[in-house]
Amino acid sequence: MSADLPSFSAPARSTRSVSGPLAVVLCLLGLAVNCAIIGPGASQRALEGRNDFRQFYIGGKLAGSGSSYRQSRIVEAQREAFGYSNLHLTPVRLPFYYSLLSPLARLPYRLALLLWTAGTTLAALFFVSLYPGVQRRQFAIAGCWSLPLVFSITIGQDVSFILLILAVTLRSHYAGNRLLGGFILSLCAIKFNLFVLLPLLFLGKREWRLAAGFSLGTILLLALSFLAAGPGWIRQYMALILDPAVDPNSPLMPNLHSLVAHIPGSGFVEVFLSLTVMVLVWCIVRRARFDVALAATLLGSILLTRHAYLQDCAILAGSLVTLFETLGSPLVRSCALVLLLPFAYLFILIREGAVVAALYLFLLGAVGYAEIRGLETRGGS
Repeated sequence: MSADLPSFSAPARSTRSVSGPLAVVLCLLGLAVNCAIIGPGASQRALEGRNDFRQFYIGGKLAGSGSSYRQSRIVEAQREAFGYSNLHLTPVRLPFYYSLLSPLARLPYRLALLLWTAGTTLAALFFVSLYPGVQRRQFAIAGCWSLPLVFSITIGQDVSFILLILAVTLRSHYAGNRLLGGFILSLCAIKFNLFVLLPLLFLGKREWRLAAGFSLGTILLLALSFLAAGPGWIRQYMALILDPAVDPNSPLMPNLHSLVAHIPGSGFVEVFLSLTVMVLVWCIVRRARFDVALAATLLGSILLTRHAYLQDCAILAGSLVTLFETLGSPLVRSCALVLLLPFAYLFILIREGAVVAALYLFLLGAVGYAEIRGLETRGGS
C-alpha cells in the first residue's frame, strides 16, 4: 500500500528544497572534488581498461566451464584476454552472477567495458531517481558528493547495481509488495558479505513475507550457481577466497577488524565489539521504521564483514541521507553529514580504514541512542 511510504519529520532546515540551478552547480562541484581526489591516474587507467572490470570479464568468460575458481585456469584466461595475470583480479563472486555476465564477456573487451561503465552509471542514476522518501535534488547532490560511489564507477566496480536493488526493494516494500521486495533483495547475493545482518532485519521487524521472498530468491540463485558451476564449486570457491594472495588482510578496510588490529588482545576486543554491534542493530531494528532499520543493518554489516573496501561504503549512500533527513539528533545528523562528504574517506586511501570504521560505529551508537530516547519520549507523552 502506498500509504506505507514513510513521511519524513526532518528538522525544518533540511526540508528546504534546493533550486534547480544550484543543485546542478553543487552536483558538478561534488563530481569535480571526487575526481580530483581519485586523481587523473585512476581515470587514465579506467580509460585504458586497467580497472576492476577485468575480474568480471574473466568470470563471465569462465562461467559454465567448471573451472571458474581454479587459479591455474584463471591465470590462463587472464593471459589470453589481457596478456598478463593478476591474482588480485581473481573472480570471487558466486557462479550465478558470472552466468548473467557471460553474454557481456563474449564481446571484445573494450566494447564490454564501455557497456559495463554505461550500465553502472545508469544504475546509479536510477538509484537516485527511485530511492523512496527522500528529497530528490538533495539526494542527487549527495550522490555526486559520495566518493565511494564515484570511485566504484571509476574503477569498474558494480556497487551501483546493489544500490539500485536496494532502491527497488524499498519501493516494493512500501508499496505493500513484500514478497517481491524480498525476491529482489536476494540479488544482493552478488556481494553477500555486505549483508550479513539481514536476518536481524527480518526477525526484528517480523517481515515474514520479505524473508520468504528473499529465501525463495536465494534458493533460485544457488540452484543457478550449481547448474552453472557443478556440484564441486563450493569447495573450490572457499579455497579461493581464503587464499591470502587473493584477499590480503588490509588496513584499507573500514571494519572492526581494522579498528582493533593494533590493540592488545585484538581478537577478544573484536568479538566484544561485534556482539555490541549486533545488539545495537537489533535494538534499532526493533524500534525504528523500516528504512532506518535497514540503514542500521547495512552499517552493522560493513563493520562485521572481513572484506570491504572504499567502493563498498557506497551501499550506505541512501541510508546516510535517510538518517540525516529523518532523525533530529545532532549527533546522528553531524556524523551522517561527515560520512556523506568525501573527506573522511581519504583515510581509507592512506590505509587508515580504522578511522572510517570508528565513524560508522559512532553513527550506529548515535542512532541507537536516538531511537531508544525517542521511544521513551513517545511512551511518556
